Amino acid sequence: MIAGPGFWDQEIERAGWSRALSAGPADFPEITGRSRVWGRNCYVRGRDRLVIEWSDQVTIAAALLNGRPCPLGSPEDLSKAIAQDHRPGW
Repeated sequence: MIAGPGFWDQEIERAGWSRALSAGPADFPEITGRSRVWGRNCYVRGRDRLVIEWSDQVTIAAALLNGRPCPLGSPEDLSKAIAQDHRPGW
């Protein structure tokens, strides 16, 4: 999906997510062993974790929600995932 890293910032923040600027494997175990990417942003909302990976300056390569892949077939898929209240078993 094409959208620069800043494109989603406002929507993510509006949905109550906070960016984890010093995210590491202790807080985001799902990033352990992931392939190198151009960029990776990590967010928290309560006990939920959101990781968005960028393959270049404008392309989202993957999104993980609580360690599970999030569908990226369309911008609406990611928008829906950002807005939802995620509970265990999502």
